[in-house]
Amino acid sequence: MSLIMRYQWAAYMGIMSTSGQQTTEVFNLIGDGFTSFPEAKNAKEYTRKYINDKTERSDVIGYAPSIAYTCDTISDDPVVQEIVKIHEGELVGNDTHRTVISVNLWEPVGSGSSSTSYKAYKRTYSIIPGSKGDGTDALTYSGTMKAVSDIIEGTFDTSTKTFT
Repeated sequence: MSLIMRYQWAAYMGIMSTSGQQTTEVFNLIGDGFTSFPEAKNAKEYTRKYINDKTERSDVIGYAPSIAYTCDTISDDPVVQEIVKIHEGELVGNDTHRTVISVNLWEPVGSGSSSTSYKAYKRTYSIIPGSKGDGTDALTYSGTMKAVSDIIEGTFDTSTKTFT
């Protein structure tokens, strides 16, 4: 048995990159600059009490996943700059949607200890700006990412930055 540390749970954000006439989604580590990134499942419940029961029954009937974030403004970090672009441009609708891949770095997939593929979960989130400039030190941005798609289970290769 070993304790899993926070740094062993990584997240990557997909950012569209254009080269010539081709646009591709490039995954970048959500790390530098981020001081908070907790995920909440926000389970939706169906609760009822039948006439012959002493205790209520509850079932999970859905989820409304979200990720709260706070980040320092790092001028050359692509994920932070994507957050800043959404905040400052007051983007709406699909322009706020980004793919986020959650990677369990303690669960390698494949053979050998040198594997760079890990169990991962992919989902599209809407980035919902919250506040800017809280504090007197670094310029910070905060808000919430809320799910707009179902989760897709797969693997993520941290060397090639590809999800399968």
